[in-house]
Amino acid sequence: MRDALRSSPLFSVRRLLVCLAATLVVVTTDALLFHIEPIRTAAEFATEVAIHTLGFYGGFTIVALFSLTETS
Repeated sequence: MRDALRSSPLFSVRRLLVCLAATLVVVTTDALLFHIEPIRTAAEFATEVAIHTLGFYGGFTIVALFSLTETS
């Protein structure tokens, strides 16, 4: 069961970590330089990171699922 989940395109720890790293860069850059979304507290920062990480992860998961069906 673990091997099936580990090789599944639906769940990927590596993809989650890449999405978290990309989100941290984007949200930190916005908070420090651009101020597009006003972030004043650590809780707001954590909320923004969580929301955008899940969005990136969902998008990349959909791309991985469609990419898997094209190569089969």
